[in-house]
Parts: sequence; structure tokens; C-alpha cells
Amino acid sequence: MVATSARLAKTITGLPPCCLRIHPNDASCICIGTYKLEEDTGIKHGSLDVYKYDSNESISLITSIPTTSAILDIKFNPKEASQLTSVHSNGHLIIWSIKNYEISIVKEVVIDEDESNCITSIFYNPNDPNQVLVTLTDGSVAIYNLISGTTSFLDSQHTLECWTGSFGELGQLQHVVYTGGDDSQLIAHDLRTSQPIWTLSRGHNAGVVSILSPSSLWNSSNGYLLWTGSYDDHLRVWDLRCIDKSNPSLMEGYIPKKLHEENLGGGVWRLIPSPIENDNRLLSCCMYDGARIISTNGADFTVDRYFKNDHESMSYGGDWSSNGSYIATCSFYDKVVQIWSPDKLEK
Repeated sequence: MVATSARLAKTITGLPPCCLRIHPNDASCICIGTYKLEEDTGIKHGSLDVYKYDSNESISLITSIPTTSAILDIKFNPKEASQLTSVHSNGHLIIWSIKNYEISIVKEVVIDEDESNCITSIFYNPNDPNQVLVTLTDGSVAIYNLISGTTSFLDSQHTLECWTGSFGELGQLQHVVYTGGDDSQLIAHDLRTSQPIWTLSRGHNAGVVSILSPSSLWNSSNGYLLWTGSYDDHLRVWDLRCIDKSNPSLMEGYIPKKLHEENLGGGVWRLIPSPIENDNRLLSCCMYDGARIISTNGADFTVDRYFKNDHESMSYGGDWSSNGSYIATCSFYDKVVQIWSPDKLEK
């Protein structure tokens, strides 16, 4: 039986929380993007909320900025922690400045003029933080350049909603972007040509909703592996190597090999690696069944910790504190945010 982690704090948000990130340089600062659909009008709106988690194990709202569209994802710039970018239900992204719990809009960018085309996720390129990857509900994938202000759509796209993506970071994989969609497809795109390298159509039994590439801090010795999570409740690990096993590159048309899969008991919506160097644990937000801490060893993994408590609805957002001392997760319809320990157990 998997051990249950101890809860440290809880709060209720004003609007349903869709995404959550903890400030990389301030473990007490938690940012949350919210998403509200008004059933009678069909209007979507939200807010960017900033909370403080203090040493007395209490969490309090510091500021909330309403947005005229709903927020689906937020990410901090890995090279500039005072910059946060949110992506929205109207096809826009907003770049924010955040300092001492205060937030302000720096720039709003129109990615798609069609305001019914929601941006579902955003990812900074770890090798070039001036580039961000955005995925959209029409199945398209775009790279936005923060310096030039230009948007480039990749030639390959999904036939249904594109939910998630990941930049390759290590070795020969730095020119690759992976995306997953509601069509159950995992696509590897070549950033140098905008062309697809391969499409994996039969590896998942439902939509691909999370992808994780090894990085310089997480699983760096296994750069040839790729982790994917799906609506079908499974976490899977793939071997991307082609003919030369010592050279983790991709070959056009060569389909990766599945090495390991396990049913986590809930849709694997988010995969967030531990921020601590040489700590190869992984946080998974498992939608309708809380969250998991997963220990990884190469392509093998085991579920180490379980946490649900008052997450009675869809657990979409989560993150580790920068010092690894706590995890924050949120659930949507019940508007619950909980702080819990990755190490301490429930008494």
C-alpha cells in the first residue's frame, strides 16, 4: 500500500484553479491561474492570484488580478524569475512582472486572432528561454519568440485538441519538440524545419496530456527517455534511441519503443520533476484521484507517495517548492488548494 503524505495547509480560491506554480526564487510565493465558464453566457474569464505560504503553515491570498479570459497554464521564465507568462482561452498570452508578491502586466500577445482557439499550455525552451512553445485547441502548435515578437506555427499538428508539449533538452534532442493531443497521438517535431520527425499513433489508449523530457537537473543520465501521461490513467516511458544506442538522436519514421507503463489510478495531467539536483522524483497530478510522488530509476518507476485529502474534483495544477520542502496542488470544481509534504507521512 502506498504511503499517504501529510497535509500542511489548505485554502479555498475565489474562482476554480486551473494551474499553479511556485516562485523559483521564493518558496513562500504561490501563483495560481483560474478558469471560470459562465454557463448562461458562455463567457470565460479568470484571474492570476498570488498567495503566501508562511512558516506557521498557513496560506493567504496577497493579490488577485482579474483577467477577461480564462487562464489554462502559467510558467516562470527559467532564466528570469521575475517574469511569468500565462496563456488564455482567447488565444492570447500575457507576460507578467512579479516582484515581492506584486504582479503587473508587461505585454499581451495575440497568438491566434480566432478567440475561440484556446491556448492549452506553455513551455519555455530550456536552451533558449526567448522561445516559448504554445499548444492550442485546434490542434496546432506554435513557437513564440519573446524578443522578436514573432509567432511561427509548426507544419505538423494534431487532428483534435493539442494539450501539452515538451522541448528536448539534452544532446542531439535539443532541436526536437514533442506534443500530445486528444487524438491520442504523440508527435516529434523538428524545430529546424518545422516538419514532423515521427508520429506515434497507437501507444496511448486516450489523449496524451503530459510529456516530460530529461533535463540537466532531472534524469540527466537518461536523456534518451521520454515520459508521457494520458487520459487513460497510464504513465509510460519511451526509448527514443534509434540504431546507435549510444547516440540519443531521432530518426525520421522510427517509432520509439515503450519500456514501462503503469496505471496511476487517475488521468496523468501533469508531470513535474523535483527541482533538487540528483533527486529523480516526479510529481504527477492525477486529475480525479489526487496526486502521486513517483521515484524513478532509469526507465523504471514506482509510486512512492499518494495525496488526495480534500481534492474531490479534478486535480490539474501542482508544483514543488524550490527547496523541495513542500508541494502545492489544486483541484478545480471544489476550488481547493492544499500544501503537503513529499516526505512526511499522514499520522
